[in-house]
Amino acid sequence: MQNPTREEMIRMAHETRRQVTSAEVPDELMRQFPVTIEEKTIPFEEGDIRVFYSYPDAMKNPDVLILNMHGGGFIRARTPNDELFCRRMNHALSCKFLDLDYKIAPDYPFPAAVHEAYRTLRWVYENAAALGIDPKRVVLMGHSAGGNLCIGAIMRSIERGTEIPELLVCEYPPLDVYTDPGEKKSMGKGVPAERARLYNLYYCDRDKQKDPYCSPVYAPDEMLYGFPPTLMITGGCDDLCNEAEDFALRLARCGAETTIKRVPGAGHAFTIYRREGHEIAYALMVRYLRSMLHLK
Repeated sequence: MQNPTREEMIRMAHETRRQVTSAEVPDELMRQFPVTIEEKTIPFEEGDIRVFYSYPDAMKNPDVLILNMHGGGFIRARTPNDELFCRRMNHALSCKFLDLDYKIAPDYPFPAAVHEAYRTLRWVYENAAALGIDPKRVVLMGHSAGGNLCIGAIMRSIERGTEIPELLVCEYPPLDVYTDPGEKKSMGKGVPAERARLYNLYYCDRDKQKDPYCSPVYAPDEMLYGFPPTLMITGGCDDLCNEAEDFALRLARCGAETTIKRVPGAGHAFTIYRREGHEIAYALMVRYLRSMLHLK
């Protein structure tokens, strides 16, 4: 289909979501990580934002909050796999999580999700006292599309002179939405080029795909000065690994303390879906955050 309308893309995306289903999460696995989950609504002029606030009993680090942004090609909502990941991290780090369930494309195309990511980050700082957290112990964490949104939220914070999170943790983010997926080097376990091409179009009109808030690889260095210490995790068999690693190196050149880990043999979304290499990435994130935040 050439140049589909937004209405046609919405119908196509619904079919894509039906065909690409998430791995199931057994109830007994979810019960291994009991937490309290509160659904909250953040008022926003572009439409209320939905977040899930979770915490375990008897936290050792109640002043720490991790703002998490799920993946899904910008077109899929939060899943039980995302909830399980947050529950596991709640327990491993004994802290609070805020999981953003941002509005998805093509119903809400770029830059809607970027605006929500930044607004949610601002809400965290505005409500730090009510949440019982230390504003200097806020972490941004994103997976796939969520990693892209985390980077966009930080760039917007730098641009506007508002608070920057203490740390950034990104996994396998798509950072070049403009380059045709078929032209990227195939690593073996990435999202198929035809599907990735649709995801990109669902998310953003072609004439806007070079916008740095859509494709951060096109951001000038001036937008990258001031990034916090960053952990970038990629899958060695994911087609997005090169652009993510190259971007992390740019952050380092712009002064950010940057750690890059490529997990050999891992494909896209391997951590969230508990595939080959996921325990390596999970353990690294826990070690990194424990060390950088001096957690108990």
